[in-house]
Amino acid sequence: MRTANYAFSVISLIFGVALILFMVMQDAEFNIGVGIGIILVMNGAIRLWFAQDDD
Repeated sequence: MRTANYAFSVISLIFGVALILFMVMQDAEFNIGVGIGIILVMNGAIRLWFAQDDD
């Protein structure tokens, strides 16, 4: 399970950063796309944090 958590956290971080960069390049104001990107980055970081505790 530890490997799956690491994989999902890295994927979530990559997609979140990519979505934020894409939305910022398209439009300069905060919208739902940027919010979803921020949530994906936070999800990846939290998942990565808890993956360290898995056995």
